[in-house]
Amino acid sequence: MAEDLAPVSVVIAAYNAELTLGPALASALAQLPPPAQVIVVDDGSKDGTAAVAASFPGVEVIEQRNQGPSAARNCGLRAATQPWVAFLDADDLWLPGKLARQLAIAHRRPEAVLLAGDWVRTPSALSRPDGNAMAPETETVLHYRDLLVLNRFQTSTVLVRTEVLTACGGFDPALDGAEDWDLWLRCARLGPAVKLDVPLVVYRDEPTGYSKDLPRLYRRMLMMLHRERPGTSLTEAGFARVLAWHHLRFALAFLLAGQPHHSRGVLRELRDTGLARHVPGAAVGYLLPFLGGRVLRRLRRS
Repeated sequence: MAEDLAPVSVVIAAYNAELTLGPALASALAQLPPPAQVIVVDDGSKDGTAAVAASFPGVEVIEQRNQGPSAARNCGLRAATQPWVAFLDADDLWLPGKLARQLAIAHRRPEAVLLAGDWVRTPSALSRPDGNAMAPETETVLHYRDLLVLNRFQTSTVLVRTEVLTACGGFDPALDGAEDWDLWLRCARLGPAVKLDVPLVVYRDEPTGYSKDLPRLYRRMLMMLHRERPGTSLTEAGFARVLAWHHLRFALAFLLAGQPHHSRGVLRELRDTGLARHVPGAAVGYLLPFLGGRVLRRLRRS
């Protein structure tokens, strides 16, 4: 491998991304050093996605029938040749220095299996004190239990050891909507994750994305959590508090999204599953710190 290339395979799953893929690819190829491999998996697009990808020299393009984001990313993973895999959604942008900063952490922390970072919604947010891409680096080390409480990572910020992804089996298409969270949890069983507490990505929100379908995300989350239950080190009561917390946050999310009928359904689920008695512990241990953190972030941005 050439010494002036980062030992990274970039995997971009793209579906009808003709309008956004070009800038996403440009942001990856502009990294210094640039990644050794860039793979675009065109997931059955009906527009010019494949042609846009092919217009960038050196970019590998794989076309498949539409199967969803997990299957597309897994296809890219099978083609990856480098020690590290970085994910980039076709509508997001990497900020300058993203890969270099993460690889520097990987060098300092060889025990880390996954590296991630913060993100902003618009480049203009970087002018704020809390959004400066060149801010001093601080790091947060996260373990399995931390990720069980909350998915801390936006997919386009994540860099993972290829051997870890292989050992974990990649993304689970049955969990599309929560597939990223599920994979980070399985990775965290093999070692710590390190999050760089500065923005690395511009996240361009798509209102039709999987993560915006709250009922789907709620159902997939429950599937994932119940699958995690047998292998967790938490006590039965401790895991029940985590489940109660996730019900509470979705009840609130549905309410804020103008879907009170779904919110009431979540609260009924709390009652019918016997989790209601764990609500006080979940509220004190998880909900109040979560809401407090949100308020502090909003105050910093105001």
